[in-house]
Amino acid sequence: MSNTGQDVLFPEFWFDGWDALDSGVLNLQNQVSRSIEQKLAEVGDKVTVPITPDFGDADDYDPKEDPDATDVHQEAKKVELTESKKKTIILTSTELSLSSYDLVEKYAQPMALSLYSTVNKFIYNLALKTNNIVDARTGLDKDKVVKLRTMLSNNKVSGEKQLVCAPDDYGSLLSIPEFFKANESGDTSALRDGKITRALGFNVSENHAIESYTPTDLAGAVNHTGGYASGDSEMVVDAFNDSLKPVRPGDVFTVAGETGAPLHTVIRTDKSLGVTTKIYFDGPLRNSVSDNAVITVIPSRSMVAFSPSAIAFGARAYKAMPEGTGVRSVVAMLAGLPVRVSVWSDGLRVKVQNDILYGGEVINQKRIGRVLAAA
Repeated sequence: MSNTGQDVLFPEFWFDGWDALDSGVLNLQNQVSRSIEQKLAEVGDKVTVPITPDFGDADDYDPKEDPDATDVHQEAKKVELTESKKKTIILTSTELSLSSYDLVEKYAQPMALSLYSTVNKFIYNLALKTNNIVDARTGLDKDKVVKLRTMLSNNKVSGEKQLVCAPDDYGSLLSIPEFFKANESGDTSALRDGKITRALGFNVSENHAIESYTPTDLAGAVNHTGGYASGDSEMVVDAFNDSLKPVRPGDVFTVAGETGAPLHTVIRTDKSLGVTTKIYFDGPLRNSVSDNAVITVIPSRSMVAFSPSAIAFGARAYKAMPEGTGVRSVVAMLAGLPVRVSVWSDGLRVKVQNDILYGGEVINQKRIGRVLAAA
C-alpha cells in the first residue's frame, strides 16, 4: 500500500526502523557499566554511571562483640557526554511515493543502523585502550583463549566476563576443535546453530560494528635527540605518513631496539597538519631506544574481553524542538538508546534526523584483555 504522505511527517513513523535492528550483533552498550536514560542533556554535560565496587578482603570478626560497620558508598564514574552524532536524510517526491514498508526498509532501518553501529564502534575503541594483549597472530586456539582468561583472572577479574568478536574471529572460534566437538564441550550449539554462547568462563558474542582496521605498512620513527629511556610512555615521532589512515587509540606498535619486541598500545596522539607527531602509549618502554628508531604499527584486529565494570558508558538525548519551529521531534528509547527523532519540511522535500549524545571512559584497563589476530 502506498503511504498517504502524512505518516512520514510524524517522528513516530520512523521508530519502526529501530524495531527492525538485530540488537544481538550490536550490543556493546548493554555489556558495560552504563547510564542510559530518556533524559535531556547538552554536549559537555556529565552523567553518573554506577560502578561495581571492590570491597577487598574480608575483615576480622569476633562474634562476641558488636560488629563494626562502615557506610557503603555507591561507586560511580562521572562520564562527560562528548560525542554528538546524527544521521539525516532528505526525501524527495520519488521516495515519498514509496509504500510505508519500503520507506522503513530502505531508509528508516539503515538510518537507525548507522547511529547504532557508531555507538558500538565507540565502545569497542574504548576497549582497545589496554596493554593486556594475547598475541594470536599465528593462529587462534584454545590455549590462547585460556591465556586470556588467566590474564584477566590474575587481574582480579572474577564473575561475569564478556568476549566480543568480529565475524571473522567468531568464525575462528567456531573452528577450534574443542569448542566444535559436542561430545567434548557438552554443548551442541556450535555444531547445530553455528553459535558459541559460553566458553571457558566467557559470555561470547559477535559484533558486526567491529572493523578490521588495518594500517598496513604504517611506520614512523622516534624524533628525539638522545632517544628515550626505559619506563617512558610518550614519544615525539616523525615520518608517519598517516593523514589518510591515521594512528589511532588502540593501535598496537613495536619499537626497533627493544628487547623481545614488546607490544605497546596507543592511548592518544598529537597531530600537526593531519600527521601524527607524538604518541602516548600504555606498556612503558622496556629499555632505552635511540633517536630515529623505527616504530611499526602492526596491522591487526582484536577480540576484546572485559568485565562490565571496566568501561563506563552514558547516553542522553537532546531536547525536543519547541512547538512553532516547523520541526516535529520526539525523544524516545529506541533499541535501548535515548534518541531524538525529528521531521520537518523543506519545500517539497522532507528531512528526517536521528541524533544522540553520549560519552564513555575506561575505568580500569586491567579489567580488559585483547586477543590480537592477524588482519
